[in-house]
Amino acid sequence: MNWQQLITLIVARIKQVVGLYAFIFIPMWGMYFLNEFSLFGLWNIFGIVPRALDVGSMIGVLASWTMHGNFPHLLGNTVTLLQILFLFGLFEKNAYRTVIKLVIASGLVTWVIGSPSSIHIGASGLCFAMLGYMIGGAVFARRWGYLLACIVMGTGYWLTIKQGLMPQQGISFAAHFGGLCAGLLLGANSKHTYEVSASRY
Repeated sequence: MNWQQLITLIVARIKQVVGLYAFIFIPMWGMYFLNEFSLFGLWNIFGIVPRALDVGSMIGVLASWTMHGNFPHLLGNTVTLLQILFLFGLFEKNAYRTVIKLVIASGLVTWVIGSPSSIHIGASGLCFAMLGYMIGGAVFARRWGYLLACIVMGTGYWLTIKQGLMPQQGISFAAHFGGLCAGLLLGANSKHTYEVSASRY
Protein backbone atom coordinates (compact mmCIF):
# COMPACT_ATOMS: atom_id res chain seq x y z
CA MET A 1 0.00 0.00 0.00
CA ASN A 2 1.52 3.32 -1.07
CA TRP A 3 0.88 6.67 0.60
CA GLN A 4 -1.87 7.66 -1.87
CA GLN A 5 -3.77 4.45 -1.16
CA LEU A 6 -3.29 5.00 2.57
CA ILE A 7 -4.68 8.54 2.39
CA THR A 8 -7.63 7.32 0.32
CA LEU A 9 -8.32 4.60 2.89
CA ILE A 10 -8.11 7.04 5.82
CA VAL A 11 -10.46 9.51 4.13
CA ALA A 12 -12.93 6.71 3.35
CA ARG A 13 -12.89 5.48 6.94
CA ILE A 14 -13.35 8.99 8.37
CA LYS A 15 -16.35 9.42 6.10
CA GLN A 16 -17.63 6.11 7.41
CA VAL A 17 -17.26 7.37 11.00
CA VAL A 18 -19.37 10.44 10.19
CA GLY A 19 -21.92 8.24 8.43
CA LEU A 20 -22.12 5.91 11.42
CA TYR A 21 -22.77 8.82 13.76
CA ALA A 22 -25.69 9.89 11.59
CA PHE A 23 -26.89 6.29 11.17
CA ILE A 24 -27.11 5.74 14.94
CA PHE A 25 -27.63 9.14 16.55
CA ILE A 26 -30.31 10.60 14.29
CA PRO A 27 -32.76 7.73 15.07
CA MET A 28 -31.73 7.66 18.76
CA TRP A 29 -32.13 11.36 19.42
CA GLY A 30 -34.96 11.85 16.95
CA MET A 31 -37.09 9.11 18.51
CA TYR A 32 -36.32 10.34 22.02
CA PHE A 33 -37.68 13.83 21.35
CA LEU A 34 -40.54 12.52 19.23
CA ASN A 35 -41.46 10.15 22.04
CA GLU A 36 -41.19 12.87 24.69
CA PHE A 37 -43.17 15.59 22.94
CA SER A 38 -45.49 13.82 20.49
CA LEU A 39 -45.94 10.18 21.51
CA PHE A 40 -46.18 10.80 25.28
CA GLY A 41 -43.80 7.94 26.07
CA LEU A 42 -45.73 5.33 24.09
CA TRP A 43 -42.73 4.37 21.94
CA ASN A 44 -41.09 2.74 24.96
CA ILE A 45 -43.86 0.16 25.33
CA PHE A 46 -42.35 -1.56 22.27
CA GLY A 47 -39.26 -2.57 24.24
CA ILE A 48 -38.04 -6.16 24.39
CA VAL A 49 -40.33 -8.39 26.45
CA PRO A 50 -38.40 -11.68 26.74
CA ARG A 51 -39.94 -14.64 24.92
CA ALA A 52 -43.08 -12.71 24.08
CA LEU A 53 -44.19 -13.38 20.51
CA ASP A 54 -46.23 -10.20 20.04
CA VAL A 55 -45.42 -7.59 17.42
CA GLY A 56 -44.32 -5.05 20.03
CA SER A 57 -41.53 -7.22 21.38
CA MET A 58 -40.34 -8.07 17.88
CA ILE A 59 -40.13 -4.34 17.19
CA GLY A 60 -38.09 -4.04 20.38
CA VAL A 61 -35.57 -6.63 19.22
CA LEU A 62 -34.80 -4.39 16.25
CA ALA A 63 -35.39 -0.93 17.70
CA SER A 64 -35.00 -0.95 21.49
CA TRP A 65 -31.75 0.99 21.04
CA THR A 66 -33.86 4.02 20.02
CA MET A 67 -35.90 3.87 23.28
CA HIS A 68 -34.68 5.67 26.41
CA GLY A 69 -36.35 6.30 29.74
CA ASN A 70 -34.95 9.78 30.31
CA PHE A 71 -32.36 12.25 29.05
CA PRO A 72 -29.45 11.04 31.27
CA HIS A 73 -30.08 7.52 29.97
CA LEU A 74 -29.84 8.78 26.39
CA LEU A 75 -26.80 10.94 27.11
CA GLY A 76 -24.88 8.14 28.84
CA ASN A 77 -25.34 5.77 25.91
CA THR A 78 -24.46 8.54 23.47
CA VAL A 79 -21.11 9.26 25.15
CA THR A 80 -20.17 5.56 25.04
CA LEU A 81 -21.26 5.14 21.43
CA LEU A 82 -19.32 8.22 20.32
CA GLN A 83 -16.10 6.43 21.23
CA ILE A 84 -16.98 2.96 20.02
CA LEU A 85 -18.51 4.05 16.71
CA PHE A 86 -15.36 6.01 15.97
CA LEU A 87 -13.30 2.83 16.32
CA PHE A 88 -15.79 0.82 14.28
CA GLY A 89 -15.69 3.39 11.52
CA LEU A 90 -11.91 3.15 11.39
CA PHE A 91 -11.45 -0.62 11.56
CA GLU A 92 -14.52 -2.15 9.89
CA LYS A 93 -14.72 -2.46 6.10
CA ASN A 94 -18.52 -2.48 6.21
CA ALA A 95 -19.29 -1.06 9.64
CA TYR A 96 -22.99 -0.51 8.87
CA ARG A 97 -23.54 -4.20 8.23
CA THR A 98 -21.65 -5.15 11.39
CA VAL A 99 -23.67 -2.71 13.53
CA ILE A 100 -26.95 -4.06 12.13
CA LYS A 101 -25.83 -7.61 12.93
CA LEU A 102 -24.98 -6.56 16.48
CA VAL A 103 -28.33 -4.80 16.94
CA ILE A 104 -30.21 -7.94 15.90
CA ALA A 105 -27.96 -10.38 17.78
CA SER A 106 -27.98 -8.43 21.05
CA GLY A 107 -31.75 -7.95 20.81
CA LEU A 108 -32.38 -11.64 20.21
CA VAL A 109 -30.13 -12.78 23.07
CA THR A 110 -31.85 -10.31 25.41
CA TRP A 111 -35.21 -11.67 24.25
CA VAL A 112 -34.06 -15.22 25.04
CA ILE A 113 -32.38 -14.76 28.45
CA GLY A 114 -34.28 -11.86 30.02
CA SER A 115 -36.87 -12.14 32.78
CA PRO A 116 -40.37 -12.65 31.31
CA SER A 117 -41.79 -9.96 33.60
CA SER A 118 -39.38 -7.28 32.37
CA ILE A 119 -39.17 -4.85 29.47
CA HIS A 120 -35.81 -3.81 28.05
CA ILE A 121 -35.10 -0.47 26.40
CA GLY A 122 -32.01 1.57 25.60
CA ALA A 123 -28.84 1.37 23.51
CA SER A 124 -26.68 -0.14 26.25
CA GLY A 125 -27.20 -3.64 24.82
CA LEU A 126 -25.74 -2.38 21.54
CA CYS A 127 -22.88 -0.69 23.43
CA PHE A 128 -21.98 -3.96 25.12
CA ALA A 129 -22.34 -5.89 21.87
CA MET A 130 -19.87 -3.54 20.19
CA LEU A 131 -17.48 -3.78 23.12
CA GLY A 132 -17.76 -7.57 22.96
CA TYR A 133 -17.13 -7.51 19.22
CA MET A 134 -13.95 -5.52 19.71
CA ILE A 135 -12.71 -7.81 22.48
CA GLY A 136 -13.64 -10.95 20.52
CA GLY A 137 -11.95 -9.59 17.41
CA ALA A 138 -8.81 -8.65 19.35
CA VAL A 139 -8.45 -11.87 21.35
CA PHE A 140 -9.76 -14.58 19.03
CA ALA A 141 -9.48 -13.14 15.51
CA ARG A 142 -6.19 -11.29 16.08
CA ARG A 143 -7.46 -8.00 14.76
CA TRP A 144 -4.61 -5.76 15.75
CA GLY A 145 -6.52 -2.49 15.48
CA TYR A 146 -9.05 -3.62 18.03
CA LEU A 147 -6.30 -5.10 20.20
CA LEU A 148 -4.56 -1.72 20.28
CA ALA A 149 -7.85 0.03 21.04
CA CYS A 150 -8.59 -2.39 23.89
CA ILE A 151 -5.14 -1.83 25.37
CA VAL A 152 -5.20 1.97 25.08
CA MET A 153 -8.79 2.35 26.29
CA GLY A 154 -8.85 -0.80 28.39
CA THR A 155 -9.39 0.86 31.76
CA GLY A 156 -12.49 2.71 30.65
CA TYR A 157 -13.90 -0.34 28.87
CA TRP A 158 -13.18 -2.58 31.83
CA LEU A 159 -14.98 -0.25 34.23
CA THR A 160 -17.92 0.04 31.83
CA ILE A 161 -18.21 -3.73 31.50
CA LYS A 162 -17.75 -4.33 35.22
CA GLN A 163 -20.37 -1.78 36.24
CA GLY A 164 -22.80 -2.86 33.54
CA LEU A 165 -22.65 -6.51 34.54
CA MET A 166 -23.38 -5.82 38.21
CA PRO A 167 -27.09 -6.44 38.92
CA GLN A 168 -28.70 -3.09 39.73
CA GLN A 169 -32.23 -1.87 40.12
CA GLY A 170 -33.55 -0.47 36.85
CA ILE A 171 -30.50 -1.65 34.85
CA SER A 172 -30.92 -4.37 32.23
CA PHE A 173 -28.40 -7.06 33.13
CA ALA A 174 -29.85 -9.29 30.39
CA ALA A 175 -29.24 -6.66 27.70
CA HIS A 176 -25.70 -5.98 28.90
CA PHE A 177 -24.70 -9.62 29.31
CA GLY A 178 -26.57 -10.73 26.19
CA GLY A 179 -25.07 -7.96 24.11
CA LEU A 180 -21.56 -8.73 25.35
CA CYS A 181 -21.91 -12.46 24.56
CA ALA A 182 -23.39 -11.78 21.11
CA GLY A 183 -20.58 -9.34 20.33
CA LEU A 184 -17.87 -11.73 21.53
CA LEU A 185 -19.21 -14.48 19.28
CA LEU A 186 -19.47 -12.28 16.20
CA GLY A 187 -16.10 -10.64 16.86
CA ALA A 188 -14.37 -13.99 17.30
CA ASN A 189 -15.62 -15.04 13.87
CA SER A 190 -14.70 -11.82 12.07
CA LYS A 191 -11.14 -12.76 11.12
CA HIS A 192 -11.81 -14.11 7.62
CA THR A 193 -13.93 -11.14 6.53
CA TYR A 194 -11.37 -8.70 7.89
CA GLU A 195 -8.47 -10.30 6.04
CA VAL A 196 -10.31 -10.43 2.72
CA SER A 197 -11.37 -6.78 2.90
CA ALA A 198 -7.92 -5.62 4.03
CA SER A 199 -6.26 -7.32 1.05
CA ARG A 200 -8.18 -5.11 -1.35
CA TYR A 201 -6.24 -2.02 -0.37
